[in-house]
Amino acid sequence: MNKYQLGVAVKDPEYLKRLADYIRDSKLGEQWQVVAFTNSEACRRYVQQGYKMDVLAAQPELLAGLKAELPKLPVIALVLKLGESDEEHELHQYQPLPQLLQRLSEIHARAAARQMAIGEETSAGVRVISVYSASGGTGKTALALHLAHAAGAHRRRTFYLNLERWNSSAAWLGTLPNGNGDPIEDAKEEGLSELLYSLKAQPEQAVQWIMEHRKRDSQLKGDYLAVCTNLEDRLTLCEEDAQGLIDAISRSGQYDVIIVDLDSDMDGMHVAVFEKSDQVLWVMNGNASVKNKQKMARSYGEQKWNGRFKGLARKFIDVNNQAARVGQTALQGETDRMNHAAFQLPEIPEWRGAGSVKLLSSPLYRAAADQLFKQLIPEGVGMVAE
Repeated sequence: MNKYQLGVAVKDPEYLKRLADYIRDSKLGEQWQVVAFTNSEACRRYVQQGYKMDVLAAQPELLAGLKAELPKLPVIALVLKLGESDEEHELHQYQPLPQLLQRLSEIHARAAARQMAIGEETSAGVRVISVYSASGGTGKTALALHLAHAAGAHRRRTFYLNLERWNSSAAWLGTLPNGNGDPIEDAKEEGLSELLYSLKAQPEQAVQWIMEHRKRDSQLKGDYLAVCTNLEDRLTLCEEDAQGLIDAISRSGQYDVIIVDLDSDMDGMHVAVFEKSDQVLWVMNGNASVKNKQKMARSYGEQKWNGRFKGLARKFIDVNNQAARVGQTALQGETDRMNHAAFQLPEIPEWRGAGSVKLLSSPLYRAAADQLFKQLIPEGVGMVAE
């Protein structure tokens, strides 16, 4: 299973039980699995037998007999007082568990970024699916978020990248402003704007920045970044920026699938994302004007970028969202792309006109998105090897 393996070597079994119970019952349980040891010999045998471990946190006296077995593994000394060990990383053993796990995650993120810098990881195997529509209101973000959830449910480590000009994912993820008009929580945190600055100023630090600032949504079953704190950063997003974002997420070696949620423009940034994608879902509905806008967007793309755009057509899959009837759901041929979508998704009447809708509130839509994901990425495909 694609979880990070946290080895913890502590003599006190009650401490190990509390830590393991906390991780299992929190959202961290989707990312981390604890492997506990009360003595160094048991930990040594575990490693010698070839089992994976991503980071080891241990009391100094237990670490002493393990260092030779773990030359490349990030090691953290759990101490009663800072300075008790000779390790690069020390953490107070007895501190609130949320803070302890946050610091452990940060150390692991820096170690993963360091491995990337020396070429120990590659982006091979990462699948990128972008979701696009030439018209607003087609249910594009609903589909992107449900696909991200489906990927997580199928044990793919998933990153949801929202590149909309006007981010609408907050309504689904429950991060809308409160009744007093206060800004959404994400807008107060470092996110996409700061990552773009990092890509320009210190591109070698981008992977580490993502690992330290990514957010986790337990319902989505995936990671994401807070939205742009400065809208100008999104408006000026260029081809190089978009490709750099996807490359940095891919190079982290932490994800199997990246879902990119695009807006309804058609510029160089969109084409760059299409080029980075394995599949591009063009979302429409039964509205004739929406179909016409899709046709015009494709015609514009072919005129503007000529062969570059035409070469992307093999990646395009038409998805009819809010279909009155759900008929054939298998991906089909392209005899009439705009009049017969390759995949049909159901209309959910209770979502129509709603100010905010809860993610996964429709079992019917959730099942349809799950089926679409399984056809896009069959079982066993698109998973980064451990």
